[in-house]
Amino acid sequence: MQRGFLVFESEGKGGRRVPVSKPTVVGRTTECDLMIRDSEISRRHIRITPKKGRFLWEDLGSTNGTRVNGLSMLGGELKSGDRIEIGGAVLRFETEEVPDEPEQRKGTPLFLETIFDDAGSIVTEPSPGQTGEMLNAVYTVMNAIASNYEPCNLVDRILETTIQAVHAQRGAIFFAKPGSTELLPCQVCGYVHLIQGDQLRHAAPGEIQISGTVAKRVLEGGESVLFQNVDTHAELKSAESIVSLGLRSILCVPVRGKFDILGILYMDTDRSSRQYSRDDLLLTTAVGNSAGLALENAAMHRDMLEKQRMEQEIEYAWIIQEGFLVKEWPERAPGYEVYGETRPAKTVGGDFYDYITPRPSVVGILVGDVSGKGMPAALTMAQLLAEFRIHARDLVSPADVLKALNDDLVARSRRGTFCTLCYLTVDLETGRVLVANAGHLPVLRVSAEKTELFGDPSGPPAGIFSGVSWRDVESTVARGDTLVLYTDGIVEARSMSTRHGSGILAEPDEYGIETLSGVAGGQHGRPPRSLIQAVMTDVRRFCEPSTPHDDCTAIALRYLGTP
Repeated sequence: MQRGFLVFESEGKGGRRVPVSKPTVVGRTTECDLMIRDSEISRRHIRITPKKGRFLWEDLGSTNGTRVNGLSMLGGELKSGDRIEIGGAVLRFETEEVPDEPEQRKGTPLFLETIFDDAGSIVTEPSPGQTGEMLNAVYTVMNAIASNYEPCNLVDRILETTIQAVHAQRGAIFFAKPGSTELLPCQVCGYVHLIQGDQLRHAAPGEIQISGTVAKRVLEGGESVLFQNVDTHAELKSAESIVSLGLRSILCVPVRGKFDILGILYMDTDRSSRQYSRDDLLLTTAVGNSAGLALENAAMHRDMLEKQRMEQEIEYAWIIQEGFLVKEWPERAPGYEVYGETRPAKTVGGDFYDYITPRPSVVGILVGDVSGKGMPAALTMAQLLAEFRIHARDLVSPADVLKALNDDLVARSRRGTFCTLCYLTVDLETGRVLVANAGHLPVLRVSAEKTELFGDPSGPPAGIFSGVSWRDVESTVARGDTLVLYTDGIVEARSMSTRHGSGILAEPDEYGIETLSGVAGGQHGRPPRSLIQAVMTDVRRFCEPSTPHDDCTAIALRYLGTP
């Protein structure tokens, strides 16, 4: 039968290989079948479902989306060799033929037991003893850390309960990056959590000496290590740190996360009367395994709270952004009709539009696209719109308006933010059109005879260079003609076009200006609202089953002329 696997391609050669033998949810929480620690990945990001030899996947409403073979998609069938990108992780899907599982093995428990005493009665209570005491200690430690979501406090509790359970003299928790043997302090507080002589304290990095030889062995091999008597091991007996501390017994276990070793739980003693035992090793190993999962849960809990805070801030930003965009359009103003719409790829986008009547017989429309996405783009957009409404009322020439916006943007930009802009004005008495274009797409004119482009860029985007000038392009419109301004999210929208299994990606089809012209031309004579909504609907249809990867924005003005 066919069996699927997910290979962590982003980890390079030797990346993890995870079987997909049942419906598998991938996300960043422990409730998922495959957890990936990445703040860009949603709590439940995608689900892969084996079904009669096929492997179907679906996006579970993730925030940042899913890309398969380089295309943003919402679902489909996976083939061997497909690459799945979620957050910063890259997974390669593979299939292979495996023997069918024997029927008698399915659903059979691994271990069953019933214990009878000498009289033939079933023993219902375990006999007390060392094993019972050890299990009680394990339960005490697990219970102490199970519901603690404060990382620093959690590390302290792990140390306190473990030291008490094994009667250790000194103990500390160090952290490490996956694949590295460098010991690091707590990432939250920047200190090493230490207990010595029953005193809990946070020590500065480098203040604590431990056996680097032992720590390296645990981090590299993932094994728990116990040296009951250091004097019997020549390698340790000559180690500088052990000699200077006079250590007699060392116990060190890995702190395991779900997939990686997060660090070590280290204990030692200089007392010849206190040698750590195998039971101490077993107990501490159990703690190390559970502690790693608890620390991951705490980190995910903190990430979840931070994400909720950021989502709330983004929601507020979108409310502010919407306040700057026009929402109430004149259904039929004297001499013209106008309507615009934006559909951001993310909650807060960088596209924007506006219309203005700077003089009684003149109406203008603007479209822009700020570089980047999210909060920075939204804030830049809000500032540009506010400044546009000031400059457009004072300046007659669209080119002069762009120059003023450019000077403002260059003066305050600190991180290379720039913006493409296209601004046009229409004289309602004569039909005279003036267009200035700063690195944007040309204007689309829809008339009864044809659909054509005009008003190509006469200079670079705004915000890159100071002292740049643009020029006005003059044209005319007849009664009933419609002028359309739009952003590249529409013409560069991509459809799904891949060759599964061969490892070859076909070039995706783009929506293109020709398609836009065809759809817009078919709306001649209809209100701008109908034209814009027809375009948006067609773009969405073109991209199915994925969604547009960039913001889609358009604004249209239909010239009616004076009576």
